[in-house]
Amino acid sequence: MMFTMTEPFSYSTTFKLDKSHFSECYQESVVPDYSLRAYSKAILLVLMGLGLSMFTEIDQYAAWFLIGLGVVEALSVKFQKPWWLTRQMLSRGANSEVTLTIDEQGIRSKSVYVDALIAWGDIQEVTATEQGILIMHKGGRSYVSGRCLSEEATSFIHNHFSGLTESGK
Repeated sequence: MMFTMTEPFSYSTTFKLDKSHFSECYQESVVPDYSLRAYSKAILLVLMGLGLSMFTEIDQYAAWFLIGLGVVEALSVKFQKPWWLTRQMLSRGANSEVTLTIDEQGIRSKSVYVDALIAWGDIQEVTATEQGILIMHKGGRSYVSGRCLSEEATSFIHNHFSGLTESGK
């Protein structure tokens, strides 16, 4: 389906940054890593704590503190999703309203705490997921939930991005 318009396209909607939104964002955009490499920081902290405990005369408090940090780090790797969700729900942006605007400039999300624009020229890849769109850009990666997008907005994003890649940006 080709998407052409004589007037500039503009789509705007609002949504709430609630637990279900954060959960969907995590599920659609994060690839969990449970490899040994993911645990490397935890292993290093525990080994440093054990080394301090066994080979120095330093107070045992510092050694046990490092061992405890290592255990907490290992738990944050093992339970990545609940850990991430808890951090998001404790952030100041949790439960705030966000206005999403998609137009000729790019994709803008604006709330009391954030005013971010992903310009079309900064977008490197657009990938459809089961529930939304994953956008790779110069600043990292962003997820836009399909719950807050109309069919026209979704088509506009895909067609606008594919038009940019064909013309070489």
